[in-house]
Amino acid sequence: MALLGQAQPIVGGSPAGEHKYPFAVYLSVETEPRWHAVCGGTLVSSRHIVTAAHCVHGAGRAQMVKVGLGSASVGEQTRREAQAITVHPQFDARSLANDIAVVEIDAVAPGAAVQRAPVYFGPVDAGSVVTAMGWGLTSNAPGARTVARMNAVELEVADPRQCRAVDDRFASSNGPLLCTATRPGARDQCSGDSGAPVVIALGRPAAAGSDLRLVALTSFGDNIRHDSRPPCADPAGFGFSTHVAHYQRFLTNATGLSRAQLEAPVRPAPSLAHGLHVASSAPPRPADAGGLALALLLLPLLLCALLVGRR
Repeated sequence: MALLGQAQPIVGGSPAGEHKYPFAVYLSVETEPRWHAVCGGTLVSSRHIVTAAHCVHGAGRAQMVKVGLGSASVGEQTRREAQAITVHPQFDARSLANDIAVVEIDAVAPGAAVQRAPVYFGPVDAGSVVTAMGWGLTSNAPGARTVARMNAVELEVADPRQCRAVDDRFASSNGPLLCTATRPGARDQCSGDSGAPVVIALGRPAAAGSDLRLVALTSFGDNIRHDSRPPCADPAGFGFSTHVAHYQRFLTNATGLSRAQLEAPVRPAPSLAHGLHVASSAPPRPADAGGLALALLLLPLLLCALLVGRR
């Protein structure tokens, strides 16, 4: 796990597909002159990004937050400056309670590369599988750096009793926090992924292109020993993420969106919808094929009629 309050990365994952998570955005936050923090965020509308409060509360001006979107690779992203930042009014920088904020940007047009994520308002049970992602560190090695291409990893929602042994504030993964285990396979979020999406798949498996919903935002990690700098993917540690639906009132106030708008399914991107409607390459409909067959059957009769008429 990463240090409490420190920006978090992905350990034990793999590079994400180019447009598999088009709602994930990269945040570069200038909190001090010549020093930038790397975080992540999620588009929940064409101009609103949800992220961790501890990522942006130190920015003196909204314009100190730069947003990258449209690609899993940082170098291929379109950049925007934040226009406004709203931090949860009860955010506590020491305990990281209420670690959620909304960043506003100029509206972006949805498409295959950029798309909002619906918020998940359903129950989250222990044993559920979620997917975390981000551009953070991928190991605890000295000198490790954040990555240029987003990584993603599947995590299991942990037993609340185990999570409570590490953080006595924890109630359940239905809010205000979601708790994930590092096992099996030493998987975890790490430094640089704070604020990045944690999603849950509805219906078919995520690999099959199911309906992905935003359930949480990476916040912090801790272990049973409460080390000052707990390592990421510590077998004795857990990851704690901000449960987004728990903060419905804050989100609706900060964005002006209703719950219905926040959880509405995403329609296919316009570019993809148009690509599916190509009349020239479509096979004939049954009615068209039947009409053609009837014409072929009647053709000899018409020719006979013409020959009789000429006699």
